[in-house]
Amino acid sequence: MGKRGKGLSWELIVRAVLLLGFLTAGLLALPYLWPLVTERERIEAWLAANRGAGALALVLLNALQVMIAPLPGALLGWVSGYWFGPWWGSLLTWFGVSLGNGLTMVLARRLGRPLLIAFLPKERLDRVDRLIHRYGLTAVVVVFLLPLTPDDVLAWAIGLSPLPLLPAFAVSTLARLVHVLIANAIGAYLGSGELLWLGMAGLLGLGAFMLAWRIAQLARLSPAELYREKEGSP
Repeated sequence: MGKRGKGLSWELIVRAVLLLGFLTAGLLALPYLWPLVTERERIEAWLAANRGAGALALVLLNALQVMIAPLPGALLGWVSGYWFGPWWGSLLTWFGVSLGNGLTMVLARRLGRPLLIAFLPKERLDRVDRLIHRYGLTAVVVVFLLPLTPDDVLAWAIGLSPLPLLPAFAVSTLARLVHVLIANAIGAYLGSGELLWLGMAGLLGLGAFMLAWRIAQLARLSPAELYREKEGSP
């Protein structure tokens, strides 16, 4: 009982410190960022004068959203497609996502489960663990291609698994590219109003779904397993 109490206290301390850090950083940055995100003319003027800094910020934000699961990756893809166009936006987004993907895997392997479990959602992590141990890299591809799967903790789970990091990094980074292209195509549509980009996003989404379904069939992986919280649950 004593050990459990100490473990719970440690988890609460880690969560509290992380939450306090994010809140403090957000409050300090808000006076500077709020005018940028609410005034289109100001954003365009800033990007025109600071194109390189904007691209770097986009890369770093995408890397950070992979490492910190609650950040909205799709929303960042829309923003990059809107401001940088579908091709440059996709390239910047993919580079950032790949950077975060690799760093997350290495950190997970270095830090280990006891520390990470303090701030990662345990049920999602356990679910992805089961999939990786049962299906290996096939599970990685299918989880990243299908929508609404627990992909927010997948990079951490890969780092904690016995999978070799280099092949896992290559496979997961390529699988992520499809949804990077989809998100940036949607952003390009929002920026230009051209239905071509919306149609491309739809075709890519359909293609990703069909490919993932076929791979899952070949591996005898039931897609229901991707959404099942616990072993044996309906």
